[in-house]
Amino acid sequence: MKFEIKAGTVTVENAFIFKEVNLTVSPGEIVSILGPSGCGKTTLLRACCGLTPLSSGERWLGDSKLAQGVHPDITMLFQQPVLYPHLNVAQNIALGLSKTEGKKQRTQRIDAVLKSIGLEGFQNRGVANLSGGEAQRVAFGRALTQAPKVMLLDEPFASVDVARRLKLAEMTRQHLKERNITVLHVTHDEDEAHIMADRILRWTDVQPAQGNGERT
Repeated sequence: MKFEIKAGTVTVENAFIFKEVNLTVSPGEIVSILGPSGCGKTTLLRACCGLTPLSSGERWLGDSKLAQGVHPDITMLFQQPVLYPHLNVAQNIALGLSKTEGKKQRTQRIDAVLKSIGLEGFQNRGVANLSGGEAQRVAFGRALTQAPKVMLLDEPFASVDVARRLKLAEMTRQHLKERNITVLHVTHDEDEAHIMADRILRWTDVQPAQGNGERT
C-alpha cells in the first residue's frame, strides 16, 4: 500500500528537526534514506509511525489521511530490538499474533516464522542468550506476524558486525518483497542501502534546508 508524508514538519522547542518533507513510497517499494547520525532520520521514521506527532503536515496510507498516533497497519523496527526478557523467543513472536487464533495454529505460525528467519529450534530460548543479530531477527519475525502494510526500519542491523549485517539485509529484503510490504528504511551504511533498497535517497534530497537544533 502506498505511504506518503505531505509537507511533514517536526519542531522541538522552536527548532526544526525537519521541515516540509514530501515523501512517497509506492506499494511494495523499499526506499532507503542515507544520512549521517543525528541528521533527523529516526525522528522522521517516528513521525511516519505516529510515535512523534507532526507539528504540521499529513500522513497518508493509500487514499486515507491518517490521524495523529500509531496505526495498526504501520509497524516500526528499532535500532535496538525491543524484546521482553521475561518471555522466551516463541512467546515474544506470539505477541504479534491475533489472540483469536487457536493454540495449534499459533504454534504452527511461530514455528514457520522461526524457520523462515533461520532460527528453527529457538522456541524455548531465553532472549538474554541471543546474539544481537538473533535478537533482531526475533523482533523482525514478530513484526512479520502482524502482517503490516508498511514497515519502518531504523538502522535495524547496526548492532551486528558488517558481514552479518549484510546477510541480514539480504534476508530482510527477501521477506519484505515476498509479502509486498511497503518499506521506509534509514541507515548511514551505503552497502546496506544498496542491498535493501529499490530506491535510495540521501537526507539532503529529503531535507535540503536543514533547521537548527539537535536531531536524533
